[in-house]
Amino acid sequence: VVAALKALSFFLPSHGVLTPIEHPTYACPPNSRRNYSGRWPLSTSSMLLDLTANRVPNDVVSGNVQQTMEGIPSLFVLMGDKDEIVPLQSVLDWFDAVPLSSDNGEKILTVLKGAGHGFFHERLKENKKKKTAFDHLFEYLNRCAKKDFE
Repeated sequence: VVAALKALSFFLPSHGVLTPIEHPTYACPPNSRRNYSGRWPLSTSSMLLDLTANRVPNDVVSGNVQQTMEGIPSLFVLMGDKDEIVPLQSVLDWFDAVPLSSDNGEKILTVLKGAGHGFFHERLKENKKKKTAFDHLFEYLNRCAKKDFE
């Protein structure tokens, strides 16, 4: 399937065949002229597939992640477990490879159950008591702010 999509993306780069669907409210406000809706072009899908399935895992194995991310004092990552764009395992491997510059730093990975790639714009319908991406983000930011004032 991947080889077929790569071949199609070479010959028909602007066509969307078996690619993710972008909803117009996902990335921009409804009144924006930049909104896009419909299937992603094959060329975009091919590039993102290569990035998430090949390049990031190769950077983890080669040590490039450690060099690129060197000096980061803290890291907070949100990920949806139903993300159809970015493989969860790629994020887990990348996260484990990122070094922190300080023993005092926090390294947090929060996997949101039932959330896809656009989790900031999605509503998790199954359980209203679940924390949203914004809840997790603001809890982290509040902890960081409190540390700054201690």
